[in-house]
Amino acid sequence: MRISTICVIALSGAFFGTVALAQETPMIAPWGYPLDALDPETKPGDDFYRFANGGWLDVTEIPSDRTGVGFSTTMRDRNEERIAAIIADLAEARPSRDSNEQRIRDLYRSFLDTDRITSLGLAPIMDDLERVQQLQTHKDVAAAMADPALNLSGPFGASVWIDSKDPENFITWIGHSGLGLPDKSYYERESERLAETREQYLAHIGNMLGLAGVDDAAAKADAVFGLEKAIAALHWERAERRDANRTYNKMDRAALLELAPGFQWAAYLESAGLAEADVFVIREKEAFPGLATLFAETPVETWRAYLTMRLLSGFSRYLPPAFDDEGFDFYGKKLSGQAEQRTREKRGVDLVNNFLDQAVGEIYIERYFPEESKTQMTELFENVRSALRTRIENLTWMTPETKVRALEKLDKMTAKIAYPDKWRDFSGLHIRANDLIGNVKRVREFDAARDVARLGQPVDKAEWFTGPQTVNAFYSPSRNEAFIPAGYIQSPLFDPNADPALNYGAIGSIVGHEIGHGFDDQGSKYDGDGFLADWWSEEDRAAFDALGDRLAEQFSKYEALPGLFVNGRQTLGENIGDLAGVVVAYHAYLLSLDGDEPPVLDGFTGPQRVFLGRAQARRFKQTEESMRQRLLSAPHSPMDLRVNGMVVNIDEWYEAFDVEPGDAMYLPPEDRVYIW
Repeated sequence: MRISTICVIALSGAFFGTVALAQETPMIAPWGYPLDALDPETKPGDDFYRFANGGWLDVTEIPSDRTGVGFSTTMRDRNEERIAAIIADLAEARPSRDSNEQRIRDLYRSFLDTDRITSLGLAPIMDDLERVQQLQTHKDVAAAMADPALNLSGPFGASVWIDSKDPENFITWIGHSGLGLPDKSYYERESERLAETREQYLAHIGNMLGLAGVDDAAAKADAVFGLEKAIAALHWERAERRDANRTYNKMDRAALLELAPGFQWAAYLESAGLAEADVFVIREKEAFPGLATLFAETPVETWRAYLTMRLLSGFSRYLPPAFDDEGFDFYGKKLSGQAEQRTREKRGVDLVNNFLDQAVGEIYIERYFPEESKTQMTELFENVRSALRTRIENLTWMTPETKVRALEKLDKMTAKIAYPDKWRDFSGLHIRANDLIGNVKRVREFDAARDVARLGQPVDKAEWFTGPQTVNAFYSPSRNEAFIPAGYIQSPLFDPNADPALNYGAIGSIVGHEIGHGFDDQGSKYDGDGFLADWWSEEDRAAFDALGDRLAEQFSKYEALPGLFVNGRQTLGENIGDLAGVVVAYHAYLLSLDGDEPPVLDGFTGPQRVFLGRAQARRFKQTEESMRQRLLSAPHSPMDLRVNGMVVNIDEWYEAFDVEPGDAMYLPPEDRVYIW
C-alpha cells in the first residue's frame, strides 16, 4: 500500500497537550529534497554522493562548536530547541518535589549555576580525591575502580546485560577497558598525526593533575600514559571484538579467578554491587591473564595517579572553568577538531536529555510527535520487512532449509517504533538545584542499581533502553528487536508530506539497515528467539562468509584520509546492514506503489528519488580529526561510502542513472557483492 500523505506537525501548545497543525507541503521544498543540494556538473556514475550533495557540501561550513554537520545535526538541533522549550516552561512552573518535571528543571539549573560551581572549586569531589590519594593496597584500588558514583576506569569493566545464550535472563559481562584515548591504535599506530596526539594527551594529563594541585604532575603524567600504553598493548583490535562467538566465554567465579588471578575480583565486584554474582560472560578472554598480571605488578602509587586522572576527567565538565576548558581543549579541539565549546545552555540541554532520557521523552512525545507519523512508519516498516522476505525467498546462494530459519527469524522480529508503551520509573532519584556533582553521582548510582537489580529477573521485552527522542536507531540481537525512535522519524529522514520515494530511500534504508543487522556477519549468529546459536547449514554459512569477505575487501581499498584506509573488517557489520538497507528499501518502495506508476518530479523518476533519499540521509561534513577517530575506532564507514560504497553493488542504481562502463564508479556485475 502507498504511504498516506497526511501531514500533522505538532507545535508547542499546552504543556501536557499537543496542538497540531495540518501542513500540506513538505518541510523541505519542493518535494522533500533541496534541489540546490545537487551538483549537476558531476555525473551520478562518477561520484553519486557528490552528485546528490555537492551543492550543499560546497556552501556548508562546519559550525565552530561542532565536529560535523549534516542530517543528524539538523534533527538534533531541532530536538535541542524543543527540549529547551520544555525546560523553559518548567522554569516557570511549580512541579511537585521528586517529580520528573522537578528533576528536569533542577538538573538543568544545577548545571547552569556557574557562579556556584566556580565558588565551590574542587570541594564537591575533594573527599573522592582524598580517597584515591589514600589507597594503600591493590584491593583498595580495585574497589575504587568499581564505585559507580565515581565512574572510574581500569583494566576491566563490568556491566549487566542479556545473556546471549539464555536471552530470557540477564548476566554480568566483563570486558577489557581502561584507556583515555579512543582506541589502542592511538597508542600504537605509527603516524606523525597520532604521535602529535599522544604528545598532546600526555600534556593534557599533566595539565589536569597540575590544576588539582597534584605534586610532580609531569612525572605522574608520564606514569599514567605509560600505564595506559601497557593496557592498550593487551587490548584486542576493534575487528576482533566484534566476534559474537569469540567474545562469549561463560564461566563461574572460580574459573574467573583461575583465569586472571592477579586482579582483586572480590573487592571489585563487591564495590560494583555484584558481590552475589557467581556466573559471568568474559569477552576478550585471552587478554585477561595479561591485564590481571599488569594490575598486580603496577605499583599502587601509579594506580593512584591513574585514578586521580580518571576522576578529574570524568567530572571535568561539572567542575570550575579551568577543568572544563582543559577537558574540552584536548577532547574537543585537539582530538576531535571542534573549534569552540558549545554554549553552557546547549550543553545543559544535552545533559538533561542524556541523564533523564525517558523523563524528557514522555513530555517530548506528548508535545511534538504526531501519532500519524507512527502509523505511517509502522506501515513502512512492514513493507520493508515484506521486501526482505521476498529477497530471502529468491536467494540463490542459500539452501531451502536455512531460508526457512531465516524467514522464521524475520517474522519473529519485533518493531519498536517511536516511543515505549511504558516509561521508565525515576522514583528514588533525587535531583537538587544546588548540587550538580551530587546529581551526577546520584544518577550514576541510580543507573547502576537498576542494572544490578536485573540479575535474577526475567528480561522485560517491553523495555526501551533509550529515550524516544534519540536521534539514532538500533537493533538488539538478543531480543531480535529493531528500534526506530521518534527522534529519527522527522525530516530530513521522514516527512509524511514529502515524496514517498524519499522517505523510503532515507528512513526506509535505515529501517532496512536495522532489520539487516539481524542478518549481518554477527547478528546472523542469533536465532529468531535471540539465542546465540548456529542455525545455518555449514554450506550456507561458508557462502555467506565468502560474500562478507568480498565486501570487507572492497571497503578496505577505500582511502578516506591520506594514508588511512577504511578497515573493512571493523566496519563489516554496518556495511552489510547498509547494503541490505538500501536494497530492501528500494524494493519496499516498489511494493508500496501497489502497481501504480510513480510521477517524475523535476526530471527525477521514483527509483532515482529513492537513491537520492539515501544520499540525503547520509549528507554530512566533518572535521579531519573526527574522521580519523571514525576510521580508527568506529564501526561505521565514512558517510560518503555509506552511499557510494553501497550503490556500486546495486544493479537497480545502475539502471536508474544509466551508469555504464567508463563511469568512475562502474563495477562489472561479477565484481558486485550481492548478499540480501
